[in-house]
Amino acid sequence: MAAIGHDRAGTMFRRTFARSRFAGAAAFARRSRRAAADHRATGDFRHDGRADDVHAAPRSQRGHRPLRGPRERGRDSIHGDARVPLALSLLAAAACGATEPADSCLLRPAGSCDVRELDCQEHVHAVIACIRGTDHPLPQIAVMTAEEYADANPPAAPRTPAEQRLWDQYTRAYALLGFLHAKWEEPEPTPLAAPYLSYDTTSDTIIVVADGTERETELYGLLYTMALAARDRESDLSGLSLTETGTFDSKRALTALFAGEATFFADMARARELDYGELAEQFSYEHGMDLARKKFADPWATWGEAMSQFQYIYGAHYVLGAFRGGGMAAVDALYEDSLGSTAYALASSNSIDAAFSAIDLALPAPPEGFRYLSQDSLGPVMLQIHRVRETGDGNTRAVEQSLARSWVGDRLLVAGSDTSDAVAVVWQIAGPGGEVAETIVRATDIATWDAFEALFPG
Repeated sequence: MAAIGHDRAGTMFRRTFARSRFAGAAAFARRSRRAAADHRATGDFRHDGRADDVHAAPRSQRGHRPLRGPRERGRDSIHGDARVPLALSLLAAAACGATEPADSCLLRPAGSCDVRELDCQEHVHAVIACIRGTDHPLPQIAVMTAEEYADANPPAAPRTPAEQRLWDQYTRAYALLGFLHAKWEEPEPTPLAAPYLSYDTTSDTIIVVADGTERETELYGLLYTMALAARDRESDLSGLSLTETGTFDSKRALTALFAGEATFFADMARARELDYGELAEQFSYEHGMDLARKKFADPWATWGEAMSQFQYIYGAHYVLGAFRGGGMAAVDALYEDSLGSTAYALASSNSIDAAFSAIDLALPAPPEGFRYLSQDSLGPVMLQIHRVRETGDGNTRAVEQSLARSWVGDRLLVAGSDTSDAVAVVWQIAGPGGEVAETIVRATDIATWDAFEALFPG
C-alpha cells in the first residue's frame, strides 16, 4: 500500500474527552500460544486489538508475539509476554538461588512454591504485602486447566461483514501511519496453553492456568497479579478508567501505571532482598527501555507491540523513580497526578511543562462518499512511534523527554469511503500556544489525499 501524505500547520483547539471503557483483567501468558479470542474485557477505541492493552505480567527475557488487527469488537488484549529483560542487577539476580529463605518476606525458590497450591498463594501474597507495606485480604484465586479455561471462555463469534469491513478500514489506516506494516496479516487464533495467570477486576479474582512445568514463569505471574490486585483494592482501576481516562492517551497512561507498578514489585520480590530501599537503588530499566525503543522503530512490529513494551518497561521505570523518591506514598500519588497522558511515563521524573488539552475543533463535512470512523487523542508515545518509523531518525531518551515535556494534545481522525477501499487519516498536533502546530494527512490514493488536504489546510 502506498501512503500519500503531507505535514502542515493549522488552527486553534480546546479540551474534549470521548467516553471509553476499561479492560478488566491482567494476564500473564505463554508466548505465541494464545487464542485471538481468549480474553474477556470491555473495549475502547483500539487500533490493533490484541496488543495495545497489556494489563499483564509478561514473561521475562522475552519479546511480544505478533499482534492482531485494529479493532477486535470490544475485546482488549489483556495478556502479557511483552517484557524485555528485567531490571534486576547482577547482584539481585544472583540472589535467586534454591535455598529456602528464613524470612517470610523473602520469596521462596520457584521449586518450592507451586502457584496452584494455597500455601504458595498465601506466601506470594505476604511477600507483595511486605514490599508494598500494605495489608489486603487474599483475593479469590481460581485454578483451572487450559481446557477448563477454554470451556469457560469460548471464542468470539466471527465478525459480520460490516464489522469485517470496519476492521479492514482501520488496518489500512494504521498502516498509513506506520503502526502496522503494509504486509501485516491478522494471526490465526491458537489455543491457550499454560502458564496463563490473569487478574479480573470485576470479580477480584486471580485466574491460574498452570501445569507446574514452568515454575519460575508461573511464580512471576502470580507475583505480578498479586501486585495488581493490591493496587486495584486501593485505587479501583476500573473506576479510574471510567472517570479519569476518556481518551486512548489517558487510558494508556493508566495502563502504564498499573502495569509498570506490578512489573516493578514483581521484580523486587524476585530479587529476594529485604532492604527494599537499597534494592531499588540497584534497579535500572535503562537497558529494557533501549530495547523498547528499537521496537518503536521496527516497521515490522505492530504499534501494539511497541506500546505494550512502553507500558511495562517505561511504566516500571516511572514507578521506580517515584518509589525511590518517596516510597509507597509517592507511588500512590501517581494515580492522582499522572493520568492525563502517557507524557508522564515518557518524561519519567522530568517535569511536564504544558497543560494537556485535546483538540475539539468542529469537523468539516467529509468529502462526498466518505465518513469519519473515529476521532481520539493518541498521545506522544504513538506520535514518537510514527515519527521514528517514518523518518528513520534515531530515537533517544533526550528526544522522548523533549516531546513529553512539551506535550499539549492531539487529535487523530480516521475516515473511510462508503463505496471503495479508500481511507484517510488526519492527525493534528497541538503547539505550546494552543494552536494546531502540525497536521499530518495520509491517504491510500492521491485523489483521497487531495480531498482531505483541502479540508485541513495549513
